[in-house]
Amino acid sequence: MNYLYAGLAGLISSTAFAPLSFWPSAFIGLTVWYFLLIKLRLRSRIYISYVFGLGILLPVQHWTGIYVGNIPWLILCFAQAFIFTLPAFFVGKRKKFNQIAFACSFVAVELLLRTIPFTGFGWSRLSFTQVDGPLQFLYSSGGVVLVAFFIALISSAKSVLSLAIISVVIAGLSFLPRIETTNEKSSVALIQGGVVNLGLDFNSKPKEVFLRHLKQTSDSVKVGQVDLVIWPENAVDIDVNRNSEVKNLISEKSAFLATPILVGGVTRSGNNLFNQSFLFDSEIKQRYTKRYLTPFGEYLPLRVMANKISKYANKITDFKAGDRDTNFIINDATFQTLICYELINDSFRDQISSNFLIIQTNNATFGDTAQLDQQLNIARVRAIETGRFIAYVSTTGTTSFIDNRGKVVKQLPKFKSATLFGELNHVKGQTATQFLGKYFEYLAGAFLLLIVLYRKKGSR
Repeated sequence: MNYLYAGLAGLISSTAFAPLSFWPSAFIGLTVWYFLLIKLRLRSRIYISYVFGLGILLPVQHWTGIYVGNIPWLILCFAQAFIFTLPAFFVGKRKKFNQIAFACSFVAVELLLRTIPFTGFGWSRLSFTQVDGPLQFLYSSGGVVLVAFFIALISSAKSVLSLAIISVVIAGLSFLPRIETTNEKSSVALIQGGVVNLGLDFNSKPKEVFLRHLKQTSDSVKVGQVDLVIWPENAVDIDVNRNSEVKNLISEKSAFLATPILVGGVTRSGNNLFNQSFLFDSEIKQRYTKRYLTPFGEYLPLRVMANKISKYANKITDFKAGDRDTNFIINDATFQTLICYELINDSFRDQISSNFLIIQTNNATFGDTAQLDQQLNIARVRAIETGRFIAYVSTTGTTSFIDNRGKVVKQLPKFKSATLFGELNHVKGQTATQFLGKYFEYLAGAFLLLIVLYRKKGSR
């Protein structure tokens, strides 16, 4: 029965993720998991933790196999579930400091999810699920790491006194200073041009995606109406460095509107592909190259081995990562952009220092799945963590404006070609999360080490 309870606990926790977004279920699932851990021996703890991990990962990440089949989805989930066994080694029957060990080891679980193997896949971190819950403000105090710690700490509380102490600590964190929002704003138009086909062949017809975004811009944006027009990732499905016609059409549109246009597209240089954003202000003035690439999606890990295993590996061209951030400049404002998968990289969050943030993504490859809602939810978390107002623009949805409290203030329907107009308040400075967030993982690791040493000393 314990395995059944563990699986159900994982499934319950999975409902905290979008689109269901029932944030209390994160606490319910972790509570069941914890109370199973503290009554079982090591081998059983490892097994039930693995089952708990599967209960979360299988439903949350089901969209990863929507077009490539179930095998990649199952491999990903069954491999990542091993990470959830970590608390089994620190929490157990009649062990001292189980509660703090559980919270710290859960922080370690989320650290491993986002870092291994290769560059990790930290998509299914429960710490992303509290954007509508009472712990929301902690995102700006210590980020997803602090939220993960307190979710686990609260879930493992065994007394009213323990909950009261935790509540006092959390309340104290609410008094940390917030960063400055100025009176200045930038008006922006987000172009959701759509695609012909959902799926991996979204760009099967050359220039079709580009022409849809160009037409949507022409039909909806007036001369001088906004400070910036933004197209999503892969909106330009033709290499602007090699196709002068496409490049000239964007330049001419920018000049006609007297407005800069930020576009996303793939370019090639030699044997390398680059996922880039270009700022056209009559001509290309600035560009940014995606730095955090998707394993197996944008590059093939272990290529030497892959070439021996699969005859198709040699036909896959790796993308090359950029090596620097870009602060784009329009009028007197600065902004940075994150491209799709970069959104889940915590270190990039800490580098945001511009007046507002753009997130460009292409969700066409995932159709009408939970991926669209989950990614938007992560963007809401990043808005609070950085204190930034965010323009979130997608080829198919869900294109939105997000304020610095994580609230979606404007949104377009999915899969509809349309333009979303809005304003982004300018922000100065950085949050406590951006300065301190990364150190909480080290602190959790240090606490775990101290607990282990104390237990060893006590067992002598």
